[in-house]
Amino acid sequence: MSILLICFGERYHMTSSQIEELFIMRRSIRRFQQIPLPIEDLRKCINCARMAPSGKNLQPLEYILVTEKNIREQLFQYLHWAGYLPSFNPSIKEQPMGYIIVLVDKKSSDVILTAYDVGIALAHIVLYAEFKNIGSCILKNIDVQRIQELLQVPDSFVVDSVVALGYKDENPVPENDYKNKKYWLDEVQIMHVPKRPLSSVLHEQTFS
Repeated sequence: MSILLICFGERYHMTSSQIEELFIMRRSIRRFQQIPLPIEDLRKCINCARMAPSGKNLQPLEYILVTEKNIREQLFQYLHWAGYLPSFNPSIKEQPMGYIIVLVDKKSSDVILTAYDVGIALAHIVLYAEFKNIGSCILKNIDVQRIQELLQVPDSFVVDSVVALGYKDENPVPENDYKNKKYWLDEVQIMHVPKRPLSSVLHEQTFS
């Protein structure tokens, strides 16, 4: 069965298996090819986020898209990457080629709903990016104050998170691993990412 997806006025046909694969194979990417990204693809990422569900339809999020080299290189200094593998941080020659910065309007009346909005919007961004073969990494360990200053974010907004984007220069591998949560590198520097098996998280009809 083919499923019709519509985003930013464009129509795409994907099978249910292709959609499932898109979700399963998306991994956080921390090393990127130094190839420019199509600006229109990044705008479509934000458009997909704009169309995501929003609690009470408050829509408290806005976005800054960064592709300009000088700003990218400054922003890169204010980001912190693989917490379990500090040595795996991207070098200056592996840095992202684009960023989407998620902003939250401080006037938002419901903090909890806003947190849900951010999570759903981030998922829309990275999944559309994956569909366009663009790697992504959601970053929350960031220097918020310096990013606010660099990007001239008004006091009425706060930087919540940063999505790093670029064509992939690595291929992390998911592993069915119930006991371990720490991702790790093998002898050829491929990252392995433990994920709980479906059988360990799925309860049908009742919990037991």
